[in-house]
Amino acid sequence: MPTTRPEGPDPPSAYPPENVRLWLLAAWAGHSEADAQAGTKPGDVRVQRWPELHIHDWRMKAQLKAWLNAQVGREPSFREACRIAGWDRRQALRGVDMAVTLISIGLSVEPSIVSHGL
Repeated sequence: MPTTRPEGPDPPSAYPPENVRLWLLAAWAGHSEADAQAGTKPGDVRVQRWPELHIHDWRMKAQLKAWLNAQVGREPSFREACRIAGWDRRQALRGVDMAVTLISIGLSVEPSIVSHGL
């Protein structure tokens, strides 16, 4: 018999991390459709500004930007960016994943904060 959580199931995420990652990549590559595909955003903020608004840890933000730059060809590779910055590549990839998740959480929480007047 599966156990159930007393607080119930998680509500659906309006901005799942998988979509946030794809939108960030599209925006970093310069596709103007990325903003339109992201749909209505809190305060109508452009996709490229999401890291600045939702990630407060400078290292995590730098790791995300280095990863995005490497993915769109602005950096030689993420491995090289990690070597130059002195980061362990595996830890930096975890930082990228955490950054994307933080953006997802921030985007998903903001509409409920606005609707409740907080």
